Amino acid sequence: MEKIKKFFSWLRNAISPAYVSMFVAAFVLWYITKLGETYTTEHTVVVESLGTEFEVDCTIRGKGTNLVGYTFLGRRSHFAVQDGELMFDSETTDEDGVKYRHISTASLQQALAARMGDIDLIAVGQVPPLKIEEERPAIEVINLNNDICTR
Repeated sequence: MEKIKKFFSWLRNAISPAYVSMFVAAFVLWYITKLGETYTTEHTVVVESLGTEFEVDCTIRGKGTNLVGYTFLGRRSHFAVQDGELMFDSETTDEDGVKYRHISTASLQQALAARMGDIDLIAVGQVPPLKIEEERPAIEVINLNNDICTR
């Protein structure tokens, strides 16, 4: 413990506070300059469509200052996409009779790119199939006046 105290005492005497503050200022300026360049990175996006949420890995490219907001700060990671904006490749049914729709990656990429205006969406990864909810048929209700109502 005594050696550590001696080391810090020597360090305070050897390095001036002005040098440390200039070193920190240089580092901050260098970092800001580097954030002005264009980078490409992977980013996971949560998409909400057809009443379900799923994650998609995306490759995005943009200025470092814009990418910080997407990758490190977690903003702009959740997008709601209307089912009218999407195209579907196919429908499949599993052994239990549950139907799934497969979203076209090109239509999902186009829908997400419209929402990510400040960066470029290069590619969209594997899109999981979405379960199709069964629509309930209309139920006929007869009221006391013998009028038929459906809901």
